[in-house]
Amino acid sequence: GSGEFIVNQDGTFYFMEMNTRLQVEHPVTEMITGLDLVEWQLKVGAGETLPLRQEQLAIRGHALEARIYAEDPDKGFLPSVGRLIHLAPPAETLNVRVDTGVEQDDEISPHYDPMIAKLLVWDETRERALASMLQALADYRVVGASNNIGFLSPLLACPAFAQADSD
Repeated sequence: GSGEFIVNQDGTFYFMEMNTRLQVEHPVTEMITGLDLVEWQLKVGAGETLPLRQEQLAIRGHALEARIYAEDPDKGFLPSVGRLIHLAPPAETLNVRVDTGVEQDDEISPHYDPMIAKLLVWDETRERALASMLQALADYRVVGASNNIGFLSPLLACPAFAQADSD
C-alpha cells in the first residue's frame, strides 16, 4: 500500500491518506526495483513474510508511466466512447511494458473508466527513459476512440518536464 503526505515549505509533514492496496503506479516501482509487488502482496496475504527488508531494496534507473486514455484533450479531456477499431500498442521489451484490459474490437463504454492502458518504460537514465517513452508513444496506434496520445508526446518533450523542473 501507500501512505500519502503533504509537506509544508518549512518541512512539516502532514498525513493525507493511507491506501492499503497497490496503487495504479506500482509498475514504476516494479521496473526500478526489478521486483514483482503483486506477487509480494499475494504472498503476504497468504501469511508469508516479506521477502526483503526496506534496507535490502535498491533502485536502478528511471521509469515513466503514461496512461493511455480514451479521452479528447481538445474537448477538456472528456471521455470518448466507441469501438476500438484498431489497437496496436508498441512492442513489449525488457524496457517497455503495456498493462491493459482491452483489445482490438472492444467497446469503450461511458459506464467505466476510459483507460486503455498503462504504458511504462525503463532505462538507465531519465533522458533515455524519456526517449523510449516518446518512441513508444509514436508506435502506439488507437483508432475508433479519441485518445490522449497526441497530447502526451509534446508534454513529455517539454523542456521543463524533460529536466524534471515542473510542479
